[in-house]
Amino acid sequence: MEKPQALPLQRRPATNQRHALPPKRRGEIAELAFMQKAVSLGFGVAKPWGDSDRYDYILDAGRRFWRVQVRSTAYESHRGYGVHTYVYVKRKMVVLSADEIDCIIAYVVPLNLWYVLPVEVFSPCKNLWFCPNGRRKGARFESYREAWWLLDPELKTMCEEEPH
Repeated sequence: MEKPQALPLQRRPATNQRHALPPKRRGEIAELAFMQKAVSLGFGVAKPWGDSDRYDYILDAGRRFWRVQVRSTAYESHRGYGVHTYVYVKRKMVVLSADEIDCIIAYVVPLNLWYVLPVEVFSPCKNLWFCPNGRRKGARFESYREAWWLLDPELKTMCEEEPH
């Protein structure tokens, strides 16, 4: 009698194989969505030349300028929607700090939700997890959902009136 053949293990595909577009292109699309959102709220938006700075954009809120790092996520894991708060420098993870950026603005693509997080709120965390569906107890960053008023206090009433 012939022994049954063991089936090969099914592995989860690499992150870049689960999506139709490569990560760089998905990031560019999220940055376009960010610019549209920021301008629609009345911010001035400037993009630094090149990509040597740790921030992606400078937002002009009238009273001050904000150095903004934009992150996006389209994939929900068991922990929620995650973005990282680090960059690689010479093959080492370097967490973004208040010396380099003022805030991270995270975009949850499938839900069209934005989280506005001043660096003091998350530093020195390497990853941020968002749970907009309320499935995790104590979803730490839900109070920062659509919190554009943190960058411009005049937006507070407008952001509170928008449905989430």
